[in-house]
Amino acid sequence: MPDMMALSRRGAMIVGGGAMLAGLEPAFARRLSQSAQSDWASGPMRWFQLAFTEDDPGHFDPDFWLDYFREIHADGVCLSAGGGIAFYPTAIPYHGMAQGVGKGVDPFGLMVKACKKLGMRILARIDPHAMNAQAAEAHPEWALTGPDGKIRRHGSAPDLTLTCAYGPYSFEFMPKVIAEIAQRYPVDGFFGNRWSGSATCYCRNCRTLYREASGQEIPANPDPSTAEGRRYVAWVEARQFAIIDLWNATARKYRPGAFFVPGSDRRALVDLDGRQISARLPLAFCDRQARSVDPSPWAPGPEAWGSGRYTRELRAFMGDKPVGQIISVGVEEGYRWKDSVQSPAEIRIWAAGAIAQGARPWITKFNAKPLDRRWMDVVRQIYSWHHLNERYLRNTANRARIGLVLSTRTPPYLGGWKERGELDGHLRGFYQALLEARMPFDMVDDGFLDEASLARFRTLVLPNAAVMSDQQCEQLRQFVAKGGRILATHQTSLFDGNGARRPDFGLADLFGCHVAGEPEGPLRNAYMTLRHAHPALAGLEGISRTIGPVHRQPIQGAKPEDVALTLVPSYPDLPMERVFTDRRETDIPMAICRSVGAGRVAYLPMDLDRTFAELGHGDHLALLKAMLTWVHDEPQPLVIDGPGLVDVACWQQQQSITAHLVNLNNPMTMRGSYREAVPVGPYRLRLQMPTDRKALGARLLSAGQVVPFRVDGSWIEAEVPHIDFHEVLAIDLA
Repeated sequence: MPDMMALSRRGAMIVGGGAMLAGLEPAFARRLSQSAQSDWASGPMRWFQLAFTEDDPGHFDPDFWLDYFREIHADGVCLSAGGGIAFYPTAIPYHGMAQGVGKGVDPFGLMVKACKKLGMRILARIDPHAMNAQAAEAHPEWALTGPDGKIRRHGSAPDLTLTCAYGPYSFEFMPKVIAEIAQRYPVDGFFGNRWSGSATCYCRNCRTLYREASGQEIPANPDPSTAEGRRYVAWVEARQFAIIDLWNATARKYRPGAFFVPGSDRRALVDLDGRQISARLPLAFCDRQARSVDPSPWAPGPEAWGSGRYTRELRAFMGDKPVGQIISVGVEEGYRWKDSVQSPAEIRIWAAGAIAQGARPWITKFNAKPLDRRWMDVVRQIYSWHHLNERYLRNTANRARIGLVLSTRTPPYLGGWKERGELDGHLRGFYQALLEARMPFDMVDDGFLDEASLARFRTLVLPNAAVMSDQQCEQLRQFVAKGGRILATHQTSLFDGNGARRPDFGLADLFGCHVAGEPEGPLRNAYMTLRHAHPALAGLEGISRTIGPVHRQPIQGAKPEDVALTLVPSYPDLPMERVFTDRRETDIPMAICRSVGAGRVAYLPMDLDRTFAELGHGDHLALLKAMLTWVHDEPQPLVIDGPGLVDVACWQQQQSITAHLVNLNNPMTMRGSYREAVPVGPYRLRLQMPTDRKALGARLLSAGQVVPFRVDGSWIEAEVPHIDFHEVLAIDLA
């Protein structure tokens, strides 16, 4: 992570020491991890994961699954292989095998051979998070250990012991497993389930490594909002990258085109650096399998658009590399109903959101002896449609000109474990605002603010990107100097890359104001007055004032002509006889909208985005949309006229452009499970053509029909009669 407290040179060597123990020098492992060719990664478009249970060997029907893989046109498969439990005859001591494996029974090998005959790419699923009793007894140094010195048992399977992710189990034992599988079976890669650890480990090995790397003891509470927590986070991140490098290098030692794919997204114990992940992975998958009412910031959330959001977040650091969305056919709540089945409509909407935002679908199924098969037909339909229209789904570029910046360090550094979800509200609020405004947008990891990465964007949205390094601030200045636009909120750039508060905004010169005190809030019964003379409020003449935000950052020094909103401070809300104020107008700025050289900047010194996420007030949506329209000052590449809430995306392929519309008009969109589609329409689409290309025809991929279109200069207009879940307008190009 940039600006992180650096580890010593000796500490860095120790961090990579496990690679030496495995027979690979750390720098060599890192080079091999990042440089080997894996050209096959962009090939598979439809994945399926078959996760074995221990009673599957000898009791499941391989032909049943092979026939199904053919029917759904799956071209990639992830099969349970080894780690805590082996599904092949292993020769590695303490690598416990599933029941029945070893006596001529090799379920993993059987499926690998058969899937290869079907031309499928194969990821071997490895799960290193737990070990059996024999391994734990022989190697207590492999165990996850609490601060009390006691090893930690598995919460669901007490006969298993959780493993330490940062010591010999990952750096010595697991490379042997990867090497054995790679030598025996023609796999194309490895997928790691729960590879990054189950909790903070205080084993002797971790204590020694961390002490020698940092000179400190592992903190009792490694909350990243503290300096000692961030120091520990840096060590964990380095350790995890060393694991990826070692496992990658081990796989490639025997199969040059293979690689390791970490399971889950990057928000685990730490938010791994996006640029470093991207350098190591030719392919990545988002493990947000279904929506959930779990309030944890690590849960997918209850909104139906969550799969689209997390796909965007994955692409924010993977760029143009292929990404996939892991989709469960079961109910993914804290009660862990792993053999459950969701309604067909719920599976469809989750898959639609992911596919629309550029993901390749991955269906995961636990237990090779399915107890409830209701999911199979809907997956067959989704995958068959996907296969039929594959050439329109092999995207080469996202055409959105608005980038929503993902500030990876602000929530953990300023919110820690307890307040992180609150700070995530800024991003969630602006995400929903862009969604409701139907503005095509993409997400940008804050590690990719360089000129090349931002070249395709005209406007960047910074929803309280408070933690920002000096380098990132300078990159944004250069972006604006070249004509770029910025819309920022609340405390953006007020903290440096280490989370330390600056005396003033790092971007004060762009914002046209300076910090004037501590943040205020929660504000009760406060309002905002709209100054309609400012062009940023065009179209909002019917709103004279509206409810204020919940928090604000006091500022000073703004030029009066740049101020578009002002504050009406809080006044009594009870008793009713006291609900009045004589301060109906003030000069307290709440929105500064100004031209800066060739660019434009709008700065809102308040949490309007987070407040919108909490309350969903229509005036706040109108304000965010109006200011973004003023800042952007350019037609969107996709304009949609029609009813309700739709998620949109605009893509280019080699010989076509596509506009995706996901129908979110459903009473269950914000929470619950879809029971059925609620068709909506019609929609009229206006789609901007790429330069020097000519439209040959238009078709609707879900409706399966050719539709008329009209050319208006560099624009194409066509109509979508209705949408059930997901419709795609595809324009063939000459």
